[in-house]
Amino acid sequence: MTNQKWTITRDLFLSSEQVHRLYTIVKDASDLATHRKKNLVHVRDHFILRTLLETGVRVAELAALKVGDIQSGSLIVQHGKGGKKRNIILGKSTQRMLKEFLKVKQKVLDESTDADAPLFMSERKGPYTTRAIRKRVKFWFQRCGLANSLSCHSCRHTYVSHLIAAGVDLPTVRDNAGHSSLSTTSIYSHATKDELDVNLYE
Repeated sequence: MTNQKWTITRDLFLSSEQVHRLYTIVKDASDLATHRKKNLVHVRDHFILRTLLETGVRVAELAALKVGDIQSGSLIVQHGKGGKKRNIILGKSTQRMLKEFLKVKQKVLDESTDADAPLFMSERKGPYTTRAIRKRVKFWFQRCGLANSLSCHSCRHTYVSHLIAAGVDLPTVRDNAGHSSLSTTSIYSHATKDELDVNLYE
């Protein structure tokens, strides 16, 4: 199916209200886990979900991220689709979130923050698999009462749709998302500011 015939329908991405509800529920669980020093997977889940929703990375790209890929104002995807490297420009709140995660990673999760260490590690202290990440995301989607049709890739659809709704120019969105062409990015142009009025991406 060609890009020209395919469109992103409303059921494929999260609304502003759904994103906020998801963030609230996962953050509350993360705070409780930190306080009790139990179920620390919830702490990691909070940052995984925010990274997926605020950078638009694919699941395989997320699993491959290293601590050193967080750089000033951007996140580096070393091997994106087609083996392409790209820089994702980050909003201020996302920059703060990732800096906070590095502190949490070291002090709460007791994980390495060396440049070559995996950014997100499993409970067994190894790199996360894409299957495990999808499972964790589904867990929180179900807990928040979101549709079963939503998935990790819905986070990517949400990211692109919200950026376009916020008025970010298509070439920037294309480069951040790692789309092969503007025609791919333009299929998200159905999103309107009125429908997605949320300050997730600054």
